Amino acid sequence: MPLFSVSRALFTFCFGAMTFFSIHAQSDTPWLGLVAETEHTEGELAGMTTYRLYLYTPNANDFVVSCSGDDENPMYLTSTSEPAWFQHELATTALATDVNPAFFASFPEFAFDSWLTIGAEDNTAAVDVIELADPEYDAFEVFEAGQNVVVETNVGNAWFVLPVPTSVEAVAGEDLRVLIAQLTTAGDISGQIQVQVFNNGNNQDEFREVLPILNACNDPEALNYEPLSYSDDGCQYAEVDGLAEVKIINIGVFPSPASSQTTVTFPVEWVNRLSGAELRAISIDGRVAGTWAIQSELNRIDVSGLASGQYVLTVADLNNASLPFQGHLVVTH
Repeated sequence: MPLFSVSRALFTFCFGAMTFFSIHAQSDTPWLGLVAETEHTEGELAGMTTYRLYLYTPNANDFVVSCSGDDENPMYLTSTSEPAWFQHELATTALATDVNPAFFASFPEFAFDSWLTIGAEDNTAAVDVIELADPEYDAFEVFEAGQNVVVETNVGNAWFVLPVPTSVEAVAGEDLRVLIAQLTTAGDISGQIQVQVFNNGNNQDEFREVLPILNACNDPEALNYEPLSYSDDGCQYAEVDGLAEVKIINIGVFPSPASSQTTVTFPVEWVNRLSGAELRAISIDGRVAGTWAIQSELNRIDVSGLASGQYVLTVADLNNASLPFQGHLVVTH
């Protein structure tokens, strides 16, 4: 059987209509949102945080079919820590559907194992999640080994579900989101994944796009606290003594770690104000190790000239004044 790109192959299955409440979402297109669930302070997981990655969709009937990546639509799932992901010894595969919650009482850390999914949290789910791996680069083996996932091969990797009535967890439902992964790590997460969604469960009306992993403003004290609205705008706070408290705005960086090129993302509403500004990579000794002109919302930068290590990304305007942006980049060669 000839090899083919699993992420470009069109999943064309018949899907029976399901009835859910009609709910208005904050966005008219899907987006990937990372939510911090548990911060660990003791035991084996001390210093780590467990996150849930959700695909948010605009309609309750939206059906998430697949997550994938290949050479034309790369998939990156990376953390700045080493190892990147906590993987419990009881985990046998990278999928949530192979996690048996009966072991949680005896092995509580197993509940925070890192896994990939579409809707399911464990093997009690009705949905069946299927993996398709490239024999030359098996992303599931890489992930299960606790390593960063970088899918850039022609064949690619994907995990998907069949659009059949039993795949209820793959439907967005009232909360307008479908679980994509659980990630436990001591580092900062970045990446992008190509997702495939049948809009309102209709396989003739498909959304398929590479989406970056975004973070929410999860601070309840912020004026713009909204856990279902994902962006890199940062949090906004009330004025103090007539001055607005400045909150750092996160720069999206993926992939990180990177060896040759990476993409730096800015909030679209800041693009005009960043015209002529300079992106800087600051090494751990405080030295400016690299600079790039900011061109647009998405900036592809060459990091091959940077030495291996960790860098803080900052922004300076035309007057060399610092702007409230910050990102983290790891370079490996």
